[in-house]
Amino acid sequence: MKNMKNSIYNVKRWAPAIILLWISGAACTKLNVKTYSVLPAAEFWSNPDNIAAGKIGPYTALGNVVGHSGVGNMMEITSDEMVYPTRGTDWYDGGQWARMYYHQNLPSDVDGNVDGCWQGCLGGVSKCNYVILTLQSLPAGTDPNLDADIAEMTALRSIFYYKAMVLFGNFPYVNYAVDPTKVTQTPMAAIFDSLETSLKASIPHLSTTVDNSTYGQVTRYTAFALLARMYLNAKYYTGKDRFADCVTMCDSIINSGKFALEQDYFDCFSGINNQSKENILVVPGSQSGLTFTNGLVQASIEFNSSLTFGIPCCNYGNNGASSTKDFYQYFDTASTYSSNTQQINGRTVHNVLRTFNDQRTGQYLVGQQFQGDGVSNYPPYKNWIVANDDVCCTYDGDASTAATTKIGDNYNSLKSPVIYYDTMAEFTFGTSPAYFRHAGVRNIKYWPQPGLPPNGNMGNAWSVFRLGDVYLMRGEANYWLGNLPDALGDFNTVRQRAYSGSLAHNWALSDLTPDNILQERGRELAWEDVRRIDQIRMQVYTGTPYFTRARSYPPKSADNTDNHTFWLPVPTVEINTNPNLKQNPGY
Repeated sequence: MKNMKNSIYNVKRWAPAIILLWISGAACTKLNVKTYSVLPAAEFWSNPDNIAAGKIGPYTALGNVVGHSGVGNMMEITSDEMVYPTRGTDWYDGGQWARMYYHQNLPSDVDGNVDGCWQGCLGGVSKCNYVILTLQSLPAGTDPNLDADIAEMTALRSIFYYKAMVLFGNFPYVNYAVDPTKVTQTPMAAIFDSLETSLKASIPHLSTTVDNSTYGQVTRYTAFALLARMYLNAKYYTGKDRFADCVTMCDSIINSGKFALEQDYFDCFSGINNQSKENILVVPGSQSGLTFTNGLVQASIEFNSSLTFGIPCCNYGNNGASSTKDFYQYFDTASTYSSNTQQINGRTVHNVLRTFNDQRTGQYLVGQQFQGDGVSNYPPYKNWIVANDDVCCTYDGDASTAATTKIGDNYNSLKSPVIYYDTMAEFTFGTSPAYFRHAGVRNIKYWPQPGLPPNGNMGNAWSVFRLGDVYLMRGEANYWLGNLPDALGDFNTVRQRAYSGSLAHNWALSDLTPDNILQERGRELAWEDVRRIDQIRMQVYTGTPYFTRARSYPPKSADNTDNHTFWLPVPTVEINTNPNLKQNPGY
């Protein structure tokens, strides 16, 4: 995307002489939009169907800044909930994953990750701006839904700006065509005010419909959710708390009756474009790989772990992203156990099954891994095989007649069982390569679909905003306001779902502390691109160095006490292109 930097701000230069759009039913946000080939720009925007198709570009850009993407990785790996260690020759990649984990990204940006985040956010902004300016320039009456379409693109643009503000702080705020050499950064507080103003102006024109027709599209409730997130963090961005406004936005979603918590936590994330009643905005997934592909689980599990999900051996799993004890320690691993038997190639195998008290703990694979079909072993918190008396192990390339239930790894002909550990004593291979290949617990909340295509692409939709987070935001805002009974009710609503309706794990008023609130958000929202700002917010509000403190697994020293790592550096390549841009403090 480096070739965009000379025109990224000048949105009118995005207007091509012709527009090429390929739209698939699985990928588009309106499943009934027609397929278009090449049309002259004037003709393309001439009717509502084409206008609906023209809005696909900004939504596609949203898929580029969530999940296993440059922006998504930066949000997660710089927090305490994700690490991509160097496993032998795998995942070194010039040291880019280490720089994220150790908060050592530099303006020189040798691997391009920081500029990828800069360009990813501004690319989304520019696509939204192009559509907005195009719609505003159409002859009167061309778009019968003009106000709604502009409001939709304006709200979507705000998501890109919000992500940019989380990563870079002060950032160029441009909602019109401008000479790119004259762009300067806008202070965080001013960006916040501009986003708030534009979102509030858009709300009356945004749809309140929540059904197949608005699946994957910005609605009024998306704007409420984004404003709630902004207001919860407002004291960090502007120096003024807006907790009461956060509560109001959350009320607007909860009281609408349009959404409900799923009884099963994993039903928010499973299935090909599963239309969960809990999700407020998603990025629809595609197994074709032509649009957004949810690759987070694939990036995490060891490749033989695919056998757990009924996916043929060795065409899935990259053995990368992990969580370690620094984060996994917050999960409740208390369980109940049962047993059963099964026949495996003439052998009677006795299994020990575990059911976690807290459903959410099942999003992590830990311990010995076993074969499954991806159907009968869903959801992963219930009756999950954790031990048996079968022989070890099924390795890559083994014939099915030799298969056992226990999964093994044959890396460099060094056969070892696939056992995931929550400790990771080092960032790179050391004295025990077999152990280190499996160090770190692996997140599978986006449950892989059995029988994935050979490319391994998952079609799970990515949740951008969902009701579980809304309850937690309202609970935290009420906590800061001192409305403790109201805060307690919201946290316990989420916890009761997590504990399958049980009230035995409800919090008491004494449990409402910043530490516990941050941990609860970690359990509920792990790997959903919110942990970085959650840690920074709590550090700013309490003085406890949640984001900058040292970590143990793998070891990481505390950051400089000036807190400059709250923001990424402005890439040197961007400053060289536009000398008006100023470097962030500390770099």
